[in-house]
Amino acid sequence: MRKLLLFVLITLISVLVITSGAYFWWRGALQPVSGQKSSVSFVIASNESASSVTDRLQTSGLIRSSMASKIYLKARGLESSLRPGGYLLSPSDSASVILSALISGPKDIWVTIPEGWRREQIALRLSESLSSGPGNFSYEDFLERTEQLEGRLFPDTYLIPLHAGTTDIIKMMTDNFDLKTGLKMPADMDILILASLVEREVKKNEDRPVISGILSNRLRAGWPLQVDASVQFTSDNIRCSLSPHDCVWWRPVESTRLPSLFNTYLHLGLPPAPIANPGLASITAARSPAVTPFWYYLTGSDGQMYYGRTLSEHNSNIDKYLRP
Repeated sequence: MRKLLLFVLITLISVLVITSGAYFWWRGALQPVSGQKSSVSFVIASNESASSVTDRLQTSGLIRSSMASKIYLKARGLESSLRPGGYLLSPSDSASVILSALISGPKDIWVTIPEGWRREQIALRLSESLSSGPGNFSYEDFLERTEQLEGRLFPDTYLIPLHAGTTDIIKMMTDNFDLKTGLKMPADMDILILASLVEREVKKNEDRPVISGILSNRLRAGWPLQVDASVQFTSDNIRCSLSPHDCVWWRPVESTRLPSLFNTYLHLGLPPAPIANPGLASITAARSPAVTPFWYYLTGSDGQMYYGRTLSEHNSNIDKYLRP
């Protein structure tokens, strides 16, 4: 009996020592890495796991132990509470302070710019998305500074710091354009203009090379391109000139006789500049148009593209796929 009591006592003491040791290790592992009050940029990707985040925090020198931080989150049921976005973190803060910041949410904002938007649409999206910031972004300044940059405001999802100004955001988008597309301006401007037409004319990526091929056929033959999107661009320039922030962009074509160098029904060749900001699929299609026997195309009422080799085939497609 005495031996049993002694065994139990030793076991309890051992458990107490181990538990106390583990607790003090855990508390120590949550302490700041250093007293240096520097800032480190840290980004949590969308759908990134807490395990991945804590591992990277340790690798970045922001916390002492990924394991201790995982235990901290697990004990509080917060494994799924870390929010994606950009942060400025300091190794002088404890792991609990850093994790609390990641749970509270980022100081930066994710902004998505869709393919095929005009710069006015982009300006409005940025203005609305950054409205909670300190007011460094200006809708009017953006339009003024991007007057010659239509086509190069690359559509993508951006993580924008709240303190970013108009110039910072424009540089972010044009640098992304240079990196993702590899196009060199002004040498590749014709590719970019063609890509902007393809972007606005086509909904599905698989159709883009074919449309690019058809437009290239027309250019080589000296035909007018007759692209409806160029007329929409022309119409919007006239209709929305006084209040671009309230405009409904890209309305259906009502007349192809609007006077403008951008109207490809009235003027041969490409428009003088891009009509929108194309995505990578349209730029790739403009770079490498499909070799195609087709000269005509239309988007049917069902959303599908239909092609014709001759005007007769094209008119037949109109009867089949457009007229009720």
